[in-house]
Amino acid sequence: MKKIVVSGYFGFDNSGDDAILKAMVADFKKFNKEIELTALSKNPKKTKKVYGIDAVDRFKISEVYKALGNCHILLSGGGSLLQDFTSTRSIIYYLAVIIMAKMRGKKVYVYANGIGPIDKGFSRFLTKIVLNRVDYITLRDDLSEEFVKDMGVKNKNIEVTADPVFSLDPADENRVREILELENITLTDKTIGFCLRDYENSASLKMKFVEVVDRLIEDGYDVLLVPFHMPRDNVYLKEILELSKHRDKVSLVEGTYSAGELMGIFKKLKLLVAMRLHSVVYGANVSLPMVGVIYDPKVRAMVRELGIKESVEVRDFSADELYEKINKTLLNLEDSKNILEENTEKMRKKAQRNVEIALELLEK
Repeated sequence: MKKIVVSGYFGFDNSGDDAILKAMVADFKKFNKEIELTALSKNPKKTKKVYGIDAVDRFKISEVYKALGNCHILLSGGGSLLQDFTSTRSIIYYLAVIIMAKMRGKKVYVYANGIGPIDKGFSRFLTKIVLNRVDYITLRDDLSEEFVKDMGVKNKNIEVTADPVFSLDPADENRVREILELENITLTDKTIGFCLRDYENSASLKMKFVEVVDRLIEDGYDVLLVPFHMPRDNVYLKEILELSKHRDKVSLVEGTYSAGELMGIFKKLKLLVAMRLHSVVYGANVSLPMVGVIYDPKVRAMVRELGIKESVEVRDFSADELYEKINKTLLNLEDSKNILEENTEKMRKKAQRNVEIALELLEK
């Protein structure tokens, strides 16, 4: 039996990264059931239970070292692992795991990554060295490919594919109904979703979102707030709800749900204001028209790849601008759906390539 170790931001209750792991597990089982996966996780007990795979504590070096020694290949990713926007400590951790795997004589496949930004000199230097020595690199967007080439990476085995999450399907109607009843949420044909996160602790940004929510409600819509990273997003969105003048028309998803379950909820919305990267992917998977809120190059790249026409930049947009772009999208819902369907199907085919490459590496 071939053994794979997967390194990523797993076990942190972040819907997007948990969806990546779920997609990887499903894809490998679909292509080859004789593969054993082990994830490096912050919460290995939960990861084992939820995904039906083995897991070890990502912060216990002895366990990581042992897992790498027993595997045939390390998959680093997917997600935005190699960037120092979040912290330098984060990128050093993921590079260190790769270095450890190479020291143990293992193949390393940087799997469907969104790479960058990397601003600090030492981080760029180390990333360049490491990426030039791995066995294969797939990237989830053209922007990441441009970034690694500008950084001086000369590895010949680089390919642009797509985020693994494009292979996931929404939960069935019965499960979605159960969730909505549990949450005491009623969705209508005029429900607009917001998937937002805090950014630089900006009070003015929060008030812009509140203003847009209130104006949409005054236009006859109702609003659903959907957190992706617990408890961080939940706290932020609850503050937006409480600041709204029309909070009786605003609902908040309180529980933690799988990617498929959130996609099932998204399927019932009229439109989504999407700031979290994987909220864009979830929306695309169910052809939900969207307006992007760009806080990071990875979101900009995904919005561009999917052909989403309307977006705002988080650093300098006005409430008026976001409100107008939402209304513009509402006037062109069918066009938006058609474009998303076409581009998402292309992404699904590209996402399959990630697994095919891993299987090829395992056979060499």
